[in-house]
Amino acid sequence: MSVGNKECLNSTGYEFVRIESPENIAEEVNRFFESKSIFGTVYVSIEGININLAGNEDSVRSVEKLFHQHDLFKKILFKHTYSEKPPFRKLKIKVKPEIISIKKDINNIFDIKKNYIEPKELEKKLDDGEDVYLLDTRNNYEINIGSFKNSKNLNILKFDEFAEKAEELKDIDAEVVMFCTGGIRCEKALGYLSESGIDSFKQLKGGIINYLNETEGKHWDGECFVFDDRITLDKELNPTYKKLCPKCQQVINAFDRTKCEVCR
Repeated sequence: MSVGNKECLNSTGYEFVRIESPENIAEEVNRFFESKSIFGTVYVSIEGININLAGNEDSVRSVEKLFHQHDLFKKILFKHTYSEKPPFRKLKIKVKPEIISIKKDINNIFDIKKNYIEPKELEKKLDDGEDVYLLDTRNNYEINIGSFKNSKNLNILKFDEFAEKAEELKDIDAEVVMFCTGGIRCEKALGYLSESGIDSFKQLKGGIINYLNETEGKHWDGECFVFDDRITLDKELNPTYKKLCPKCQQVINAFDRTKCEVCR
């Protein structure tokens, strides 16, 4: 990962954990940020918390420490990248029905077997030519920008379509490793698949960000789309600030990003 003179630390993490009162936790989390200039989003629901932060490194790490000292959030794995400026405009802390939407009731999300595979372990399997079925759980426009070589996907436009296509996964005769940007979508997908009778799939721990951070990006082709002002990250996790169509996310060159050849 390239740091150079980049002064902004970007941190993302999540935890699926039962929260009895999301409103109270949101108020408690809001106090973590008092007197700190941090930007980003924190989503809280009955199923857990989804965190994306950006700011001065000391400030961000101090907030991470507060999360780790909390009884509910001790196990959060924070993934780090750097940029010259915060890729968010403000800090938003919201209570939502789900921390990542799949629009299906998943009763076992707190009890699923995690089935993590570490980045370096996956890299070695691919180096050795093992029969690994790499399943990209992200949206089509993200996949078009970059993915693992020879990976498969379910041809979805948004993640809440994943459950509709999951029947296609039941007859795969190989070791399946799912991946997404930071891991949260894979973990939600694992919960749904487990209730559908599929409990052998693995997920890349920490997602693409963690893989690129711990390896040199071998077996990865292209860039990684992120949901903030950086737009995409290269293999060294440097922001590219690509200009994309706001409707279909295709790369365009127009300065104002108002339209592309397809959508105009």
